[in-house]
Amino acid sequence: MSTTYASGSPTRTDAPPRDLRGFWRILLAVVAPIPGVALALSNGFNPSELGGSTRETFDAFAAHQVQGSLSIWFAAIFAVLAVPSGVAMMMATRRVAPRLSTFVVGFVTFGFCAGVTAPSVANLIALVTAQHHLDVATGIKIADELFTSPVGNAAILPFFLTITLGRLLLGIVLWRTRIAPRWMAVAMLLASPVEFIVPFGNLGPTLAYGLTAIGFASASVALLRMRNDEFDLPPVA
Repeated sequence: MSTTYASGSPTRTDAPPRDLRGFWRILLAVVAPIPGVALALSNGFNPSELGGSTRETFDAFAAHQVQGSLSIWFAAIFAVLAVPSGVAMMMATRRVAPRLSTFVVGFVTFGFCAGVTAPSVANLIALVTAQHHLDVATGIKIADELFTSPVGNAAILPFFLTITLGRLLLGIVLWRTRIAPRWMAVAMLLASPVEFIVPFGNLGPTLAYGLTAIGFASASVALLRMRNDEFDLPPVA
């Protein structure tokens, strides 16, 4: 703040607000691929085979508690950063393909958030049951009831559509907009087929979310290439 004098009386002139566009642009660029990496690591550390029975999940988490804890923590990182990652992708694609990016990126972000309420909850119950020596039969009953509850069923559908159709559509958006090298768009296009074709336990989902992370890193490339004036309007005093 500075002081100037006019007509013999002091007046105050406020300094312009600090421009933080560069900070937000770089922060979103850093965050964009992290949820995909976190979910890949969560699947990789998961001691139970994805798609197995609830009993098998509880037995696996009881036998490998450290590995199970790592899986849960990485799933939590995914849950916390899924929305900021979606925002990063939206900011990277919205000016090039406004309507398509709004629909596709918005749906993928919503689907990922919905999926957090399903398998990871059962894994967390299995881990807590093992760590605190709780009744296993009761834990299995709670996990099954949560999974088959209306909330669980409502969450699973958008998540399933996201990991199948949603990632394919997002790959098409990245291919058409060319916000980053096209091999990154190809990685996103391959994520869905890899998850369901690779037959070796959790390897398919682990590789698939690694490819998803590469696809979301397209937003990082685009945001780092942007000027602040392309990213957002400047602050107003």
